[in-house]
Amino acid sequence: MKSTGRGLTGLKNLGNTCYMNSILQCLSNTHFLNEFFHDPSFKMHLNRNNKTQGKIGEEVAAVIKALWTGQYKCIASKNLRYVVGQYERQFGGIEQQDSHEFLTILMDWLHSDLQTKQMQISTSLDQLPPSEKAWIEHFKGKDSYISELFYGQIKSTVKCTRCHKESATYESFSNLSLELPQDSNICYLENCLDMYFNGEEVRGWHCPKCKSNQDAIKKLDISRLPSILVVHFKRFYADPDTMATVYRKKQTLVKFPLSELNMTRYLARTEVNRNKRLTTFRYHLYGVSNHYGSMESGHYMAFCLNNIHQKWFKFDDYNVSSIDASDVQASAAYILFYSCLPDRPQSDVR
Repeated sequence: MKSTGRGLTGLKNLGNTCYMNSILQCLSNTHFLNEFFHDPSFKMHLNRNNKTQGKIGEEVAAVIKALWTGQYKCIASKNLRYVVGQYERQFGGIEQQDSHEFLTILMDWLHSDLQTKQMQISTSLDQLPPSEKAWIEHFKGKDSYISELFYGQIKSTVKCTRCHKESATYESFSNLSLELPQDSNICYLENCLDMYFNGEEVRGWHCPKCKSNQDAIKKLDISRLPSILVVHFKRFYADPDTMATVYRKKQTLVKFPLSELNMTRYLARTEVNRNKRLTTFRYHLYGVSNHYGSMESGHYMAFCLNNIHQKWFKFDDYNVSSIDASDVQASAAYILFYSCLPDRPQSDVR
């Protein structure tokens, strides 16, 4: 049976693989990644000398291309599941897994599989700004299309309250993992971002200038914004009131913008010029990985904005149906996919 259109093909559930399916549909609707994998020359960028030998990149590309032929109502990602199961056994079994954990590991695999592009450095490392030096060192001097699209960098600044000495460190990320407010049935994405980036007191920090332990303020800022911003909500937590470890789920409804997510105020002031490679710091939503139910008995679906039809669709394993934009905000939202890149019609993707 034919699909109703390109990019509207479902994925068979191969035994609790809905977590994998929801992530693959969101990645499939990442337009620039989709175009990259549709270009046969992407194979020139495959790294055959790493742990996964380029196999993850090849299989993800094969799935994405099949999803966009418009020829199938649904397909089975058996080869991809087999390959990821070789490198992480948990993803090859029939137990339900966490879509955020799968996405984070998959991003690292894809980056490693495509990490063949030498970074252009015009001066010695020691003469570069600390943030740029940390970026190059983290990626060992080699970029990938994945790091260019999905990876950003956090600046962590600790400031002594006595002498005001500041110490900064930098860490790369492929997604932001945000806490939800306590005892709240409803909140806004902005609330979660503010909680993450607001300063916090640190007791007993060893100040290198005072040469003694002092109180300090720790502050996080973004030093490098990614083109694709992925946001994860920490919905699962260990119940402190139970003897055995029992995980509960926060059902908080997070209200998030479908467009015009402005990340400017979370950007480190010293790093604005470095981020001018982006034409805007405003993001639009194009994908959501949703989780329904509990940790023990749950189900994943994806909501994705199809770039050809310019409509939202629900991907529930092999079932694909259109939804209203007003239905995208739901208390099941687990991972959000935002882009600050200009939309390009995908009609020429084959």
